[in-house]
Amino acid sequence: MRRVPPAARGPAQIPAAPEAAVRSARHPQSGQDVSMRRAFAFLLLLCSGLLQAQAFAELRAPFYKAERDGQLVYVLGTLHVGRADFYPLRPAIESAVTQSARVYLEIDQDDADVEQKMSQAMLCQRPCLKQALSESEWNALAQRLGNQEAALRALERMRPWAAAVVLTLGDFAALGLNAQQGVDRRISQLAGDADKTVGLESAEEQIRLFTDMTPAEQKEMLAQWLSMSTRERMRLNQQLVELWKGGDADAMHAWYKEMEKRHGSPSVAESFERKFLAARNRTLVERLLAQTGGASGPFFLAVGALHLGGPEGVLALLKQQGFQIQAE
Repeated sequence: MRRVPPAARGPAQIPAAPEAAVRSARHPQSGQDVSMRRAFAFLLLLCSGLLQAQAFAELRAPFYKAERDGQLVYVLGTLHVGRADFYPLRPAIESAVTQSARVYLEIDQDDADVEQKMSQAMLCQRPCLKQALSESEWNALAQRLGNQEAALRALERMRPWAAAVVLTLGDFAALGLNAQQGVDRRISQLAGDADKTVGLESAEEQIRLFTDMTPAEQKEMLAQWLSMSTRERMRLNQQLVELWKGGDADAMHAWYKEMEKRHGSPSVAESFERKFLAARNRTLVERLLAQTGGASGPFFLAVGALHLGGPEGVLALLKQQGFQIQAE
């Protein structure tokens, strides 16, 4: 798989790289990874009895055709998690992947070093989470996890943002969704030829989004998870999946904005959207167009669905570059 060199402009929806948190948690390579595996296993146990895997609506997924001066780019909004009954995707999507001259993803799905890099970034050399939180915040986390010592010991080794990511992935796992069956991975598998796929970002860029977060931003990620009941988080996650399956990128963007308004700090939400979405959207489009040049293609772009909608989304940016956008 080819990777585009990082552009001068910075990176960052939650990026694809944290999928590695699940893979390294399940297949540990070090003592630190064992801690992560224990935490993730506990989270699955904690959540699995609360909500069984659901049957979701008919799957369309946000899928668009962008055309300009004879150039054709297919654009798919993905989820970084998935489940077996997502596949096969619609024939129009899967045939577009196989027919495209090149397939562009956020990152290289087969980068063997991603898991190790992610694990190193997520874990501290010594317990640090308890020190990063106030006593009341730590007690709230402990209570939410049923004061299970094994899980708390494992989480102690994680930075606040990492704990929030692992806890969130545990919630998705309770809905039967996992990173191994993520939509990005499906697209990479369909593309087949490693020379046909291009990662528009590096794993280091995506990881740096988290490691560059301020302590307040990291704590806010964890605070949002703690502020909602398990049932409420499950309901919101299922809403997200249903919206994705419905295939409307702007509806997903509107949902995201509403959730940030209800459950997040306005200043942190603005910072998160600027760094994780708007800045990365510009970078993704710039690198895509630099790669494709004036060639007719067809080309295929698959990025997290929350990147597509809204006034600063990938679809709007492509329109600004003269592309005609049509939902497929």
